[in-house]
Amino acid sequence: MKSLHALLLAASVFTSGLATAHEFESGELHIDHPWSKEVPPMSSVAAAFFSVDNHGDQADVLLRAESPIAEKVELHEHAHENGMMKMRKVDDIQIPAHDTQLLQPGGYHIMMFNLTSVPKLGDSFPLTLYFQNAGKVDVKVKVEKADYMMNTGQNMDHSQMDHQGMDHDGMDHDGMNHDNMH
Repeated sequence: MKSLHALLLAASVFTSGLATAHEFESGELHIDHPWSKEVPPMSSVAAAFFSVDNHGDQADVLLRAESPIAEKVELHEHAHENGMMKMRKVDDIQIPAHDTQLLQPGGYHIMMFNLTSVPKLGDSFPLTLYFQNAGKVDVKVKVEKADYMMNTGQNMDHSQMDHQGMDHDGMDHDGMNHDNMH
């Protein structure tokens, strides 16, 4: 009886981790933790972020996305142009073979316009991604606090980087360790 109880406890712990896991697979693509920043209740826009790991030998391309919570969904990027950060629509997002493409604040992301419903903190909403090779992938986007940052390696060690000649204007250096930078 004790071993059955232990087995059931272990199974519940294991499956509870699966229930909270926020990952999606399609072919060689692994999509990790789709999320959106909490927006005000009257907002007409929202954005979605996630990482895509391509474990295959062939590159893939994110072609478009759609969601029932928005009238229009576009692929976007933030780009540095003429000393200014600008957000602009892109036709697609490349997912290189054996690499990871991050969709994150300040980079590529999914932009949703004319929201038909505004999800609240802790809610999830559906997002359908269309890839050139992997095809249609349905994911759930979890709404996180506005200051949430996905684990993207942002706390990386910069001590061996050669920073000479880099344009640092407009870069956010808060929290970066600049000791031993060249």
